[in-house]
Amino acid sequence: MKVIAATLLILSSLLIIHFALGAPGADRPVGVNAENWIPVSDKMGFVVTTRRIFPMPMPDRQSLLLAAPAEGYFMVRTGNGWQRIIIQDPIKGPAASG
Repeated sequence: MKVIAATLLILSSLLIIHFALGAPGADRPVGVNAENWIPVSDKMGFVVTTRRIFPMPMPDRQSLLLAAPAEGYFMVRTGNGWQRIIIQDPIKGPAASG
């Protein structure tokens, strides 16, 4: 009886750890903060690596320019976990072709 009770205790502890502690980061890769994660779908997301400057400078209200682009990388969920995807600039063709 003690063996069954110990087994159930261990199993319930593992389930609690898995669902309670693993749930917040289950939708993003390990080590990626929630504020740096932009989910695209349930199997893909973007990790922002651009540092934020606080306080944020107020943009010129007369300007229609876009904000500075964010830097980062894509992550894709595979059967083995999350895989980092690097997109490289394609080779440019001659003159205006590419």
